[in-house]
Amino acid sequence: MKKELIGQHIWDYYHQVRRDRGYSMGDVAISNPYLTTSQLSRFESGQNMLSIDRFLAAVSGLNMTTSEFFALRDNQPSYYQRFSQKMMLAVMAKDILALKAMLKPNAKMKLDKLYNLLVKAAILDVSGEKLTTSCEKAFLGTYLLLLPHWTVFDVNLFSACLDILDKTEVYALGQDMLASNSLATLLSQNAEAVKKALLNLYLFFITRQYVSWAVHIQDLLEQLLTEWDMAEKISLHIAKNFFGLSTRKNTRNFDRNSR
Repeated sequence: MKKELIGQHIWDYYHQVRRDRGYSMGDVAISNPYLTTSQLSRFESGQNMLSIDRFLAAVSGLNMTTSEFFALRDNQPSYYQRFSQKMMLAVMAKDILALKAMLKPNAKMKLDKLYNLLVKAAILDVSGEKLTTSCEKAFLGTYLLLLPHWTVFDVNLFSACLDILDKTEVYALGQDMLASNSLATLLSQNAEAVKKALLNLYLFFITRQYVSWAVHIQDLLEQLLTEWDMAEKISLHIAKNFFGLSTRKNTRNFDRNSR
């Protein structure tokens, strides 16, 4: 009976997290060649347990580390990590054709849509070519707005897609991320990703001359960055110097624009 109750808790909890995150079983299944929708369906309905490997893959398919999902350790690279590495190599080589080859046409599943957005954001950054449709932009804003809690994947997604969103959306979502109850957990589990996202958010507001929106991010970064965050501290220092020159000349105009 005890084992049965434990099993019930595991599959019910997985079902709850998957639904809260807005992923279909199909989204999860395509993230790993050893998972199928029928396996996930039987697992969530309590008909069959998944093996440990498949269970960890199912958690990874939600774009969460196992520590974020459950008290387990996951030493295998996630689908997102493998995808990001492939995309980063193409970005470093400025290989637009390789990036475009990563796009899935007529994407229907949530996972495909999110990863297409990451690729299109990379293409925009490398070449300036805008491929994102209005429907994709609306999908991204809604996805981030309705998050029950932020994960490392969501932080990285938001950070990568700042230039796709409207500045008012970026501000609102940035405030939502900072106010999230999961921010402290994210900082303890993957502080590097959160700090980089905050730095990108800060630079986003500075380059668009929204002084009043940048001040809070700057203060938070100064609290979070340590002597080990040398690259981020140098970037912040350079940005602050530019920021300081701009504000001395145009603070009134910038603050008027930010309202």
